[in-house]
Amino acid sequence: MTDVDRVVELLNARSQRLYGADHASRSDVLAWWGKPGLDLATDLRLLLDERGAAAGLAFVADDGAPHVSFDCSASVHPRYEADTRLWDPLLSWSLERAMELVTLAPREFRVAALAQAAVQDGPRRAALERAGFALLRAESHMRIELTAPAVTPVWPAGVAIRTVNLEKDLRAIVALWLEAWRDHWGFVERPYADVLATFVAEIESRCGPIDPSLWFLAVEGEEVVGMSLCVSGLPGDPTGAYIYDLGVRPAWRRRGVALALLHHTFGEFRCRGFLAAELDVDSESLTGALRLYERAGLRVIRQELSYEKVLRPGADVATRRLKA
Repeated sequence: MTDVDRVVELLNARSQRLYGADHASRSDVLAWWGKPGLDLATDLRLLLDERGAAAGLAFVADDGAPHVSFDCSASVHPRYEADTRLWDPLLSWSLERAMELVTLAPREFRVAALAQAAVQDGPRRAALERAGFALLRAESHMRIELTAPAVTPVWPAGVAIRTVNLEKDLRAIVALWLEAWRDHWGFVERPYADVLATFVAEIESRCGPIDPSLWFLAVEGEEVVGMSLCVSGLPGDPTGAYIYDLGVRPAWRRRGVALALLHHTFGEFRCRGFLAAELDVDSESLTGALRLYERAGLRVIRQELSYEKVLRPGADVATRRLKA
């Protein structure tokens, strides 16, 4: 835990080079390191230079049962990023650690290592390719400036909007999340109890403390049919807000619920003084989410590329196409 400041400096040196802003804080790293299932002793390695500063970082993350994919990441400080002697051993270690975890998955299932790299991050992309990762697809980071007048949301008959009582609504939110994401590319079914136990901690490990007043539910009577889960602040920009997750149950899609949720969310952001909103979406979304966000006024400002390396062949349990 005494390495937090070293890691913050490394991550911000990289985000400054890639995005021109600091994207990490002490609280961010502490939340990440407190994520359920992450063991600093076995799942993270830090490479120090002769001055004692962080030159590189590698970690492996397991999202839990059925243990068919592991995030394998390596980062190298910009001052050393041209040196393959840092990237390659860090990625090699992460893959070795992931291979140790492969036995957790059912024997018949395919298991893969996953990684991401910004489009402009040439050194990381080259390192992933040298390590045998294959490019899969792109994820778009989208943004809207909240300067234009708010659009009044139009709700389908019988559907209303309210904020969240986290203690009361969490089970319904998790059930909706599992149902709404089931037809997204790469989704892997996980036990409901496991998702419920880690849902809040997972979001906080990525985005910081949750403010339930920024979580909005579309409801029909007592039934939750859609949600917009948001957090205040953007990396390096407290004047923006982030839509962490927007989803609608399949039976309520194509009725305007998602667009109404977006318009309501943007209106709430304006009322609270936020100047912009951002979100991430699969650029080739099977459900057409990218087109929806473009209709709502969001535009792509950058892209991340997703990579994969198969660690063990077998039956692929991830969603790859929409069911007929």
